[in-house]
Amino acid sequence: MRLTIIFGYFSLFSTIALFSIGIFLRNKLDGRLKLVFYLALASVLSDVSSLILMNSGFGNWPIGNGFLIVQFIMFSLILKKDNELTFFSFSFFACLIFAIINFLFLQGPKSFNSYSAYICGLMMIISALVYLYRLLNEMPVEQIQKLPLFWVAFGVLVYYGGTLFLFLFNNYLLKHLLASHQVIWVLHNVLNITKNAFLFIALWVNYKNKTSPL
Repeated sequence: MRLTIIFGYFSLFSTIALFSIGIFLRNKLDGRLKLVFYLALASVLSDVSSLILMNSGFGNWPIGNGFLIVQFIMFSLILKKDNELTFFSFSFFACLIFAIINFLFLQGPKSFNSYSAYICGLMMIISALVYLYRLLNEMPVEQIQKLPLFWVAFGVLVYYGGTLFLFLFNNYLLKHLLASHQVIWVLHNVLNITKNAFLFIALWVNYKNKTSPL
């Protein structure tokens, strides 16, 4: 079995684990953490569909490109400051509109939307860094590791920071060095597993905060 398929299954299992704890803790999730649960659901559907298409010999780019947009929307809403209508709000809508146009007309749904990956990736890295800066500057609690969104922001930073460099070379390697291209997607799945681990911690921290005595 190809290495990409093996790590694809590991990535799927990490997503299923995240979705499972989301179901278990769903009644205790409030506000933005509910979006983490819905993101996990979308991720499970995307991963399952992609693996089915890969094993059947069909291209799975339409699924991956569509999920890229969905994940960008979800993470942007999670990290967005309440009632914020600023440069970041404008940038979010600009990135979203470009990603949709790119999906439909520019690079198309049947090839990897690398332009969208770069732009959305940079936007998410900046958003995560700004969120963490605000958190460290305001220090709403003494132990910020007890804030669920702290872990979400780190997951976003690790995932998008890593994939930004991987995706820079994706389309070139797909045409010229297919074996190296497969290694890129193995590394992507490792980053996805890491991201899911951070989101898992976020949901668990939220649960502990809700159930721990004052």
